[in-house]
Amino acid sequence: MRKSIILLAIALLVMVSCKKDLEKPQPSVKVTKIADYLYEFEADGYSTEAPSEFMTDGGTLPLFGCSAVRNGNFYGRNLDFNINEICEFVIRTKATETRKHASIGVANTCLKTITNAQVDAGLSEELLKFIPWMMMDGINDAGLVCNINVVNMADLGDYKHTNTNPGAPKIMVMNIVRALLDNCGSVEEAKTFIENHDIIAVPASWDCHVMIADPTETVVVEFTGIEGLEVVYTEYSDYMHYPVMTNFYNFQYEVTGQYPTHACGIERYEILTENYDSSNTMEGMWNLLKMVHYTQSYKESTDPFWCSEFYDKIPTFDNYENPIEYWTKENILAEDEPAKEVAAYKIYEQTGQYNLEDGLWFTSHNSTYDIANKSLWVTIREKYEKRYEFKL
Repeated sequence: MRKSIILLAIALLVMVSCKKDLEKPQPSVKVTKIADYLYEFEADGYSTEAPSEFMTDGGTLPLFGCSAVRNGNFYGRNLDFNINEICEFVIRTKATETRKHASIGVANTCLKTITNAQVDAGLSEELLKFIPWMMMDGINDAGLVCNINVVNMADLGDYKHTNTNPGAPKIMVMNIVRALLDNCGSVEEAKTFIENHDIIAVPASWDCHVMIADPTETVVVEFTGIEGLEVVYTEYSDYMHYPVMTNFYNFQYEVTGQYPTHACGIERYEILTENYDSSNTMEGMWNLLKMVHYTQSYKESTDPFWCSEFYDKIPTFDNYENPIEYWTKENILAEDEPAKEVAAYKIYEQTGQYNLEDGLWFTSHNSTYDIANKSLWVTIREKYEKRYEFKL
């Protein structure tokens, strides 16, 4: 009799436990193909902690050149990356007990080449966990919008970012957009979140900086320290300059008024600032970002020629004492590697064919955000005749 009572009690405990588990929100993922290279990814129940085992992938940060702008209610970014078969994912998430905010944004799995065929065949559980953390840009239900761009740490000299706050919970820099969207409702909350975490750099000579905006403020966040809290904020709500970020340290440019020695994206920055006033509508912001789509850097007819996208590959610039005086189209195209890329682009432009070894780049995706309406337009692979609209 006693044994029967014990077994019955155990059975009841199991039933209660199972019922509680069933009452909890169950993790689910829905992946819908929008077009080749573009998927909508609805993720509920993914891990609230970054899968850091996926974040080094050989110990280097993949290079990507990017542009970002905020003008009033509108925010735009281009993700520039090597021409490849990698898909883009529009990630949609809900708020939960452990996730403060719902969000929508765009992930690019630049650390892993995930192709159409791979997605269509069915993603592994490992990749389903990985993809939501590869957010390049996004907006949440509080109107917080942010993105990451790469920046050359050579301009910090020996004082480079490896981490920011030893002993605090760790966030890989490639995960920061996901973490901010999930946890922060304003620029001030984002700054507090960053200061309470140890932001870890992916080992590389290039790091990431972050533009963060809410309905009233914009800040660029850059990480400069070897150890200890070394974070620089450029507050554009109080600044005379436009909130524009490409691929050099904003804080160095704002302080000195001169581009850092290893600045990449100078021409993009100048186009964005010179035409900034046109970006005060959704259409205007989308068109502004279209003006700096990346393959223009390969067109000899582009005036001015985008010299800053190539200078770091040119041996004669190794001393970097005054590289700008050498930045001419003629000097750059006289060098083997840039000339090879320009020639390869001509073939790509005419035929659509490319060789990964040529290292050609394009604008992998453009995201244009309406902060008030929590909506975005997405254009992929420089196919500007077609844009896709999403709303949180």
